[in-house]
Amino acid sequence: MRIVEVDKLNKKIKVGIPLTEHTGKIRIKERTKYTDFGIPVATRRKPFNKNMYVEWQIGYDLNIKSKKVELSTLNNDSLSFIAYNGEQKILYELSEYLYYFREMGVISSKEIDDLINYVQNIPDDGLIENIYRIYKSNPIKKEINGITFLESELKYPHLIHDFNNGFFVIAEITIREKQKAVGIQPMLYICFPVSCLTDSQGNSILGRTANTKENAILELNASNEFIVRECFKIFGMLSKAHKHDVLEILNLIKRIFK
Repeated sequence: MRIVEVDKLNKKIKVGIPLTEHTGKIRIKERTKYTDFGIPVATRRKPFNKNMYVEWQIGYDLNIKSKKVELSTLNNDSLSFIAYNGEQKILYELSEYLYYFREMGVISSKEIDDLINYVQNIPDDGLIENIYRIYKSNPIKKEINGITFLESELKYPHLIHDFNNGFFVIAEITIREKQKAVGIQPMLYICFPVSCLTDSQGNSILGRTANTKENAILELNASNEFIVRECFKIFGMLSKAHKHDVLEILNLIKRIFK
């Protein structure tokens, strides 16, 4: 998501969170507890309440040739790296936040080194892509409206990580089939209550519906920067490709602020 403001004086990053785009990387959903299956919400019709949350398929890079390159505040060659797939990438979302937190001194050089050491030491058999598989049950006959089918069930592994705050903010990992290749693809989502968001004037959005094409504000600061660092750890353990990319980003930031 696009950074709205980098407040270096107060060491804060403000990120715009779309409230009405339900087909992109962010969706507003509702559930009574974190183990429930979240149901998408029509935010233009239903007022925001304490059971609603943001599901964000967060990322850490953009292809330097992408049409979305302007979404990044760090879109230049000097801050690029070569990803596992051979593409030249720029810093975006998580890596932007890490960059600015390091620049502002919110995250130290030692904490960057600790992240590098952690990810480097993840063994191949500790990668989630090598731990989990998608299972399909044995088919059984089932007749529906006079037509016989073979019925089976698919089991997709799902992991939840609490960011040490009583499941207030969680990471969810869903394992799915790769769309353009053979194998599985672990996908990381960050989930947090809409009560974490404010409007552009700093007011709560609870109790009202979303305005047309409205973006709310998520503030990242010293009190929640640990979520950024923890996400890099989790991304590093998703797959061999993710591990490579995360190390490239961390080492790039280390070199910039050495």
